[in-house]
Amino acid sequence: MLEKIQIKINKQFLMVTALLIAINFILELYYVFFLSIDFNYFGFEADFSPIKYIEVKLLFFLFIAISYYIFKKSSFSYSIYILLLLFFFIPNSIIYAFMDNIRGPIYSIAILLILFTLIAPIKFPIKTFNSSIYFKHILVVSIALFMLIPIALVFQFKFNLNTLLLSDIYETRAIFTNIISSRLNYFYNWEVKIVIPVLLAFFLIQKKYIFAFFSFLILIYLFIISGNKAVYMTTLVTLFFYFIGGKSFINKIKLFLFFLLIALIAIPLIDVYILNGFLLRGIFVMRVFFFPALLNYCYFDFFANVSLYFSENHFFNQYFHSPYELNSAYLIAINYFNTNEMYANNGIISDGFMNLGYWGVLILTTLFSFIFMFFNSISINARYFGIFFIFVFFFLSAPMFTIILTGGLWLLFIFALTVMKNTEK
Repeated sequence: MLEKIQIKINKQFLMVTALLIAINFILELYYVFFLSIDFNYFGFEADFSPIKYIEVKLLFFLFIAISYYIFKKSSFSYSIYILLLLFFFIPNSIIYAFMDNIRGPIYSIAILLILFTLIAPIKFPIKTFNSSIYFKHILVVSIALFMLIPIALVFQFKFNLNTLLLSDIYETRAIFTNIISSRLNYFYNWEVKIVIPVLLAFFLIQKKYIFAFFSFLILIYLFIISGNKAVYMTTLVTLFFYFIGGKSFINKIKLFLFFLLIALIAIPLIDVYILNGFLLRGIFVMRVFFFPALLNYCYFDFFANVSLYFSENHFFNQYFHSPYELNSAYLIAINYFNTNEMYANNGIISDGFMNLGYWGVLILTTLFSFIFMFFNSISINARYFGIFFIFVFFFLSAPMFTIILTGGLWLLFIFALTVMKNTEK
């Protein structure tokens, strides 16, 4: 019996590995036959280095081998690790080898993967709040209403329904930006990124489908008043990972990789034969996978000889001052993309480097690993996995302290301790 179980586990690991290798190969084809041609003006150059290609392939298979250790220790940590390989390592390795680029970003990501392997799978005793289901209902609904009511009082029900059809998006965004205050903006971000997605998954788990439907309507309302497409992403991702893969983190990540592989194969066909352009390849492949990687290399190049000491953060700017008049995101946009209308935001890798060099990378990647060690120690219900998927994606394109405060990571800690623990048999 034990041998059969072991074979089954090995097959799951091999399936995830095979899917990841296939996706890596297809993304390389995207770079060669699409990005380096149609988006060359963005900086995606064709300067292939065979030595660097072999170098990153050795690293890739080393991290695949290391992943088996995490696979045996924690299915939650393993699933997050696969997302790190997919969104962090693979795109950056392609940029490194196919553009003959600098080593800093790819080896900084290697530091992240090593630290995550050593820290995140560890479990330590955390006392969660074992309260009644009734109390949990009251808690999540109260937090949601506390943040929603001030927003609703300001925006009421005066909105443009065309926004729901992705029309008049920019007009809606302009109105939203002009009306919302800084305090309400925090509430809005917390509602969209944490509170309502948790509320939606919580009521689905409890089979309170009417309440789940109202949670879904709240997300639709928050989208209509703001035109923020991120609301679509948080809603779809939350629902996708709730329904697929059952109660298993491994099944969820395996099915996600499978559907992603199918999508990557289908997207060029849809672009060429239906859309007659490269809309999906530009929005989905370039912006999701490769543009954040390209920005890493821009940040490492620009801040190679200067550190900001977190002077763009609201707390640290009381003690340190940036040598530049502009925010770093605008500096990168102007110097590397010749535009002052782009906000070239960065993730935790380049955030760490621009502030404290490689020490900053080490500090932020260590903090990242301890954050996920905390969640791993709680035994999170797998049906909440979509919310953690979203946060990995946020870490790809937003600074650490922004994610903790504006992104609402602090709220996720509270929900993890109170309502997200796995109590299903």
